[in-house]
Amino acid sequence: MATTGSAVSVEDETVVKVTIQVDPRGELLGDPGTFKISKSKHQQVLWVASDGKSHFNVDFGENSPFAYTQFSDVEPYSGLVRREVLADPVKYYKYTVSAGGKRIDPGGHVNP
Repeated sequence: MATTGSAVSVEDETVVKVTIQVDPRGELLGDPGTFKISKSKHQQVLWVASDGKSHFNVDFGENSPFAYTQFSDVEPYSGLVRREVLADPVKYYKYTVSAGGKRIDPGGHVNP
């Protein structure tokens, strides 16, 4: 499912891309927006830096809907939603993005 917010887009039927906006020094410029993925469509998130080269980290802490809790420019794909996670468009999965010494806390939803 596509979402509102210019930094979130659907790459193909199975990949929702979240672009992390960075300045020329690799520092965060703003919130990338809320992702919305569909469990029944077997979608996953792909995080990328807007310049294609900056380093970043994504951390869900203990609230990840995915098998792993951390992602980065080296491992940017979330993988599928864990089997035991129920699709619920109201449940909000907060995570932290850090790049260039700055942090922001966007989030996302898992739809049926």
